[in-house]
Amino acid sequence: MNQSEKPEVILDDNGAADDVVKDDGYGLVKSRFDELSIPRTLWVFRRVVLVSLSVYIGYVCEGFELGAGGSVVANAGFIKQFGSDKGQDGVRALDPTWLSTWSALLNVGQIITLTHIAWVADKFGRKVSFYIAWLWLVVGCVLLNTAKTPAVWAIAKLCNGAGIGVLQITCQVYVMEICPNKIRGGLVTFQAVWSNIGGIIVSVMMQQLNKKHPDNYLLAMRIIWAPVALMIVCWVFIPESPWFYARHDNKEKAIKSLKQLYGGVEGFDFEEEYGIIVRTIAHEREVLQEAPSYRHVFKGLNLKRAFIVVILSVSQQFAGLAIINTYSTYFFSLAGLNDPFLGTVILSCCNLLAVLLWSLTTDNLGRRTIVNSCETLVCVVLFIVGALFWTGATTGNAAAGTALLVICCLWTFCYQVIVMSYYVFSAELPSALLRVKTGPITFFFNSITGIATCYATPPMLLHLSLKAGFIYGAFSVPICIIMWLYVPETSGRSAAEIDELYERKIPAWRWSKTVTEAEQRMQTVVLVKGGVKESHNQSHTR
Repeated sequence: MNQSEKPEVILDDNGAADDVVKDDGYGLVKSRFDELSIPRTLWVFRRVVLVSLSVYIGYVCEGFELGAGGSVVANAGFIKQFGSDKGQDGVRALDPTWLSTWSALLNVGQIITLTHIAWVADKFGRKVSFYIAWLWLVVGCVLLNTAKTPAVWAIAKLCNGAGIGVLQITCQVYVMEICPNKIRGGLVTFQAVWSNIGGIIVSVMMQQLNKKHPDNYLLAMRIIWAPVALMIVCWVFIPESPWFYARHDNKEKAIKSLKQLYGGVEGFDFEEEYGIIVRTIAHEREVLQEAPSYRHVFKGLNLKRAFIVVILSVSQQFAGLAIINTYSTYFFSLAGLNDPFLGTVILSCCNLLAVLLWSLTTDNLGRRTIVNSCETLVCVVLFIVGALFWTGATTGNAAAGTALLVICCLWTFCYQVIVMSYYVFSAELPSALLRVKTGPITFFFNSITGIATCYATPPMLLHLSLKAGFIYGAFSVPICIIMWLYVPETSGRSAAEIDELYERKIPAWRWSKTVTEAEQRMQTVVLVKGGVKESHNQSHTR
């Protein structure tokens, strides 16, 4: 819409825009700062960018935990400590049951926190949830560094899973609530950068340990203390989410939080921005007509919104996460690679590349087409992986083994995009009032399918080898179809706009081309009040 056009839906009979623009923030539910370009938004809101990066420091622990899970199990020292003597030759090996249990307990730990963390985050704030995550991770790290038996190692996995579960629910919600709409997608998913950095660190360390110190796996475990210490330092200084205070009708603290986040931004009207938050929450309260609870997630449009996030959640597990990522070292050993740890490092680098490209382009190019295309490619790759079984990839054919590594690089790139889209949509699609309550439910489905695949994958790889790709491909095809039908484009949309588009029942494939009433009202206010300054040079010419 051109700024010279006056949207009829909010003008009076005389066409006077300023006569219908309401008091208290002009009735806006979309910020005038959404008019800024992405580079300018990043610069103007650089303090928010820094806060977001600080919040996500904890995801280095997630990357370390996920990377270590697939690498440390192949370390000679680890096998010596936690393995058992089996078979007539007396070779020491890890019990497959314990292998599955360790992986599954990461998901079980997430389920434990899902039962109460939403209540904590809504009742006491997002920052309190961060501290709970830190306590879980501290306990997990202590146990990882002191475990002498498989059972204690399992408890460590449980604690780390609980800490990661809290991070996954609250970090995305917090960043969603503080970020300008224009750069939200890139910042919400920037956690994956830290996660992949952690994964690369542990993969490289395990590769070197197996060469130089094959009997000492604890060196890699001790590095985790660095991000654990750093995250608490960062979290102490970040402000509470203004949305949390607004939900509790505490305007004074909400304004204070806004000033901590956006103080110094030229032209930033704190009353106006607070009004946007309040009106969005008020509308959703009016729709619910009662205090929000878990049952509202399963009613009406909220169910549809939650269903889409659940589909994105389980798509990660059915996309072959367990065979190519969780048990990556074992998987590449089956494929006959001389250095399976190198394969893991290469995949981690592919993940990091995908994360960086997504973070830099998702707010500009959008989300829907990219994520759905990547899910389609994942389906194709899984079937190709299964077909490579008959090329000799597992029986010494070097060319086939190399082809498998290349195709897995494509898979991990596409898969990482799906994971990041899940984090974005889990923060964007639920209503503001149900955001923290929808997260635990969708993570629950992710955890349940994760437990199932963790137990199913080791025997599946043992008996089917690469043909296991066919099974995961068969599950991924219907998920891919559903995603093309129901995953919408949310790039640049405010929370109120997303509410509006769902209430108007706009099909997912038409979201990007639909002009919302929130946009029309913002453009009218821009005509009356003026837009924000794109640059200093432009500001002098106005």
